Amino acid sequence: MGAMWAWITAHWDEEWARFAEGVLLLLLSFVIASLVRGALRKQLTRPHIDPQVALLVSRIAYLATVLLGLIAFFTRWFGSPALVFGGFGFLALAISLAFQDILKNFIAGIFMLLERPFRLGDEITVDNHTGIVENIEMRATTLRTSEGEQVITPNSLVYTGTIINRTRYPTRLFTLTAKVPAGAALDGLAERVEEQLKSRPDIAKDPPPRVGLQPSLDGGLTLEVRYWLDYRRNDPLVVQAAVGRQIYQAIQPATEPTSTAPSRAAGT
Repeated sequence: MGAMWAWITAHWDEEWARFAEGVLLLLLSFVIASLVRGALRKQLTRPHIDPQVALLVSRIAYLATVLLGLIAFFTRWFGSPALVFGGFGFLALAISLAFQDILKNFIAGIFMLLERPFRLGDEITVDNHTGIVENIEMRATTLRTSEGEQVITPNSLVYTGTIINRTRYPTRLFTLTAKVPAGAALDGLAERVEEQLKSRPDIAKDPPPRVGLQPSLDGGLTLEVRYWLDYRRNDPLVVQAAVGRQIYQAIQPATEPTSTAPSRAAGT
């Protein structure tokens, strides 16, 4: 009985020793993975390297290092590489069944980084939300709206949904409308405003701006202005305000001035 207890104790101590060594290997793999990811991000932050490529490479390197740490941990603990790789097959099947949504979002994020339907910093519309892409994480894509709100959308929904990339091309169409006041001289009004817009250096020359008069629902007329703008070089809000002032100034002189004669008080 004593010999059997000594054998069990010796093997039990050996089992725990292998487990402790495996845990140390696993912890070391996490440290190495963090160092590798940080080094890759530092080396890949260059002007000619796409930020999404840097994000994809650093993420794959991190996950590969952690996976090697897990294999080293189980191999050291069980002492049989064949048993570990066989168990990993069953483990992968169990994980894929238990965490289908997480795995689906992760794979969708990898494909988005590979196919690049949009880039970091692009303004996109997805799932009725419009914002600037801040990050493509393992589970979700993060957007920042113009109101300062953060929108977190699952990667699978972004990848399988309809994406409107509002910053894919260098120029964008902007439209302004202004109510033409009653009594305004309409002859040459649209042509005059169009020539003023063509002389602006911040508005694109090709395609040129277009100005036209459109009937409104109340029976009056509306001046519709369409122009293309290089929004990356010019602030759309600033240009829009300047164009609005030009339209107002073009309409106002054509309006007949109204006389405001002072009324004479009753005789005293």
